[in-house]
Amino acid sequence: MERPTILLVDDDAVFVDALKAVLAADYEVRTAFSGEGAVASIAERTPDLIILDVMMSYLSEGYDLAAMLKKGDKTAHIPILILTGVERTFEVRSRLEQTWVDADAFMTKPPDFGKLRSTIASLLKAKKE
Repeated sequence: MERPTILLVDDDAVFVDALKAVLAADYEVRTAFSGEGAVASIAERTPDLIILDVMMSYLSEGYDLAAMLKKGDKTAHIPILILTGVERTFEVRSRLEQTWVDADAFMTKPPDFGKLRSTIASLLKAKKE
């Protein structure tokens, strides 16, 4: 049976390597270090799930990428987990308006790896249903 593919999009190479090491036992993990790299990777092969940072080349790159992907005919079905260090802004805006960004789940860095694994499993299960 083929393992689900996760596209990890983050400009922090050290964090990417660490998270990839944690997830590689259960998933095929591909990486991109920018929104542009993510778009190219998705065009090459559609992932089952995307884990996306917010601040990369510019402050809202992750949010903009998520919105673009959720509007695309070929990408709207891909679950997106925003994993960001932007805790304060994330907390305030997400509590005030849950729909301000297109994502299926949000977590802050550093993640609780148990919670991260269960969130990924839930998102992948929901995608199948």
